[in-house]
Amino acid sequence: MNKLNLAIAAEFELCERITEFLQQSRLEISQLTVVEIYPFNEEQGVRFNNKSVAQIPVAEVDWSAFDYVLFAGKTEQAPHIANAAEQGCVVIDMLGLCASISAVPVIVPTVNDELLTELRQRNALHNIIALPNPQITQTVLALSAFMAQYPINQVMISSLVPASYHNGETVSKLVGQTARLLNGIPLDENEPRFAFDVAPLESSYATQINKIFPTLSVVYHSIQVPVFYGLAQKITALSDYQIDLEQIQSTWQQQDLIQLEEKITPVLNGEQENNEETVKLHISDLKISENGVEFWTVADEQRFNLACLAVQLLERLFNQQP
Repeated sequence: MNKLNLAIAAEFELCERITEFLQQSRLEISQLTVVEIYPFNEEQGVRFNNKSVAQIPVAEVDWSAFDYVLFAGKTEQAPHIANAAEQGCVVIDMLGLCASISAVPVIVPTVNDELLTELRQRNALHNIIALPNPQITQTVLALSAFMAQYPINQVMISSLVPASYHNGETVSKLVGQTARLLNGIPLDENEPRFAFDVAPLESSYATQINKIFPTLSVVYHSIQVPVFYGLAQKITALSDYQIDLEQIQSTWQQQDLIQLEEKITPVLNGEQENNEETVKLHISDLKISENGVEFWTVADEQRFNLACLAVQLLERLFNQQP
């Protein structure tokens, strides 16, 4: 197996999580580099296999030096993806920034892996592959057990979005604001408030999910909540047919990335999931109604939806190279 020259372009906390999963993977990596699309603090350094990882500013990067790049940036940073792809580097777009582009495949590991094989056989696989936004990934993984067995008419999702969904800086802001408010210190008048409040978030993900399930009608409600870690979703799926509870549970139990629980909380799972074996999509409170099913899902969106699945996608992509 050829060894990889790999780059990670993401915020510091996510870079650390990605390197953890790279160390646990079967990939042979000759060199790992961090591209600071978000400048790190002086004391922030990433280590891989007990060695310091080179960190270079994005202004100095030569994308052609890398075989693959794991990229998790904002919309305004998407030109870096195009530059890397043009210079011959294969980019895994971890946040689905390019998912609406028709030529960019959207892949969720274990759900539509066959698309990679199909595109490779037709020589139609280009240099950008998108992993969907974490909200989409979480929904798609849970629904894949249904879609092959039942015609689902509509899905309604309420996403409870934690501070870590945005970045590590937002987590720090939530910590600081909570301490200040508990001590009776008011926040600045124009300061975005994260502590104790909830607020609606924009969520337009129809293009991403329809690339995986083209006929599915989906309604998303995304809500910012004062939780540090753990993306939680309440999912209701409607069908014209009675759904077999035991059949769905059995399908979930056969999937390595899913774990059924009696009860789940975002905070508990965020604290406990610290290695590859325990990082899962957790599902609980499954209830069958006359025309559908409803349930809760929780995942550590940084470790699972981003780091874990991005490395799994990289493994699948690399194993199919000619």
